[in-house]
Amino acid sequence: MKFGRQQKRLSSGWTQAAIFNAMLLLLPVLAANVVSGVFAARDFPQTPRPAALEATRAEIKAQFVELASDGDQKRAYWASLVDLQLRERNMPAARGFLLAAPEMLDERDREAVQQAAPQAVPFGTQDEQLVGAALLFLPNDVRVRYETANRPVGMDMAVPAVDSAIAEPATSDASDAPETPEPVQFSAPSDAGFSVLGNFEDLVRNGQDWLAGETTQSFSLRVTGLGLLTDRLDPPGTIDLREATSLLKAADRAARLHRDFREDLSEDLDAALPDEDLRTAMAEALSPGSTMAEQAAALEEAFLATARQDALPAIYAQAGQINEIVDATSPVATLAMLEHVSSETDLRRARLVAESGGDRAVALEAVIGRNVLYAARTGIELTREDVLEIMGLAAAAMALFWMVMLSFQRYVRSPVQPLEYYE
Repeated sequence: MKFGRQQKRLSSGWTQAAIFNAMLLLLPVLAANVVSGVFAARDFPQTPRPAALEATRAEIKAQFVELASDGDQKRAYWASLVDLQLRERNMPAARGFLLAAPEMLDERDREAVQQAAPQAVPFGTQDEQLVGAALLFLPNDVRVRYETANRPVGMDMAVPAVDSAIAEPATSDASDAPETPEPVQFSAPSDAGFSVLGNFEDLVRNGQDWLAGETTQSFSLRVTGLGLLTDRLDPPGTIDLREATSLLKAADRAARLHRDFREDLSEDLDAALPDEDLRTAMAEALSPGSTMAEQAAALEEAFLATARQDALPAIYAQAGQINEIVDATSPVATLAMLEHVSSETDLRRARLVAESGGDRAVALEAVIGRNVLYAARTGIELTREDVLEIMGLAAAAMALFWMVMLSFQRYVRSPVQPLEYYE
């Protein structure tokens, strides 16, 4: 009988050990599969999905709610943010804070803004109605400053009367009296697009300095050359290579490109315009004795002959993302966004945030900086396969825990054999 119990206990111990070892091997495999399947493969795609746009839009609104959550003077704090952006001549951000009024004001003001919106701009879009209603809740001087900044040239705009029953001033001092507003200059992007590239004649001098070993940067030189070749390279789709390269050049000149992102772009430029090949072609194009016009034409042909078509799609992809950010916001706001981009994934995040929030994203970036990129959401829901994989991982973890508890229980219950001494 005793031998049978020992045999049964030994068999049970081997079974538990086998299950325990199997779980140790299976658990990391399941965990890696879940991580790679549920998270790693759900990266930000080139074109945002509708679910991602909706989820990111909700997160941006939540960020504004959190931004104004401290203190009771929510309207005064919100008005101060609008005023700050006006004084810094950041009109998109000022408009973004007006659009964020329902999230940043208290419940009473929020309801009043929503009720006043349809009457504020009867035939405008929903955003225009919201901005018109939010203006009623600003102090008089801030409201006048905003309206002056948006006033068409040559048009007088009277300050609308504010119903005190709907929106009393944020403070009751004499400082709320209207004052002569400071002129606010803002230039919206034109149909021609944003460009600081110049032409090939402007590039001739920079090219001569580069060949002479002076401080002219290769990055700026090659970005400019590619942008000027837009018409001859014929990028696919609606990509505006001139606009994108102009923004990259402006950001680089202002030292607003993140080092890691600049290095990635430099690698793409090295592949598209190899350094040695470009130097050789430029040295032939900029031969002494020719006129400026001849050198400019030869320099254009040198860039075109050096450009490698198989390496250009990587640059086109980055340019397309930058174009989308400009379309959703403005060139100035895009420069601010680019300052926080350190990788291609960050660039996709920036595009997703810009398309989801528009001027709201610009306003949020003005306050929280790089953290605005983390408002981006993939909007991916778990599929049935994902749920099954997670359930399998949980079952394996529970089985491993059960084996540990059984082993501990057996150790506690096993009798302790007394030590025998021999002389």
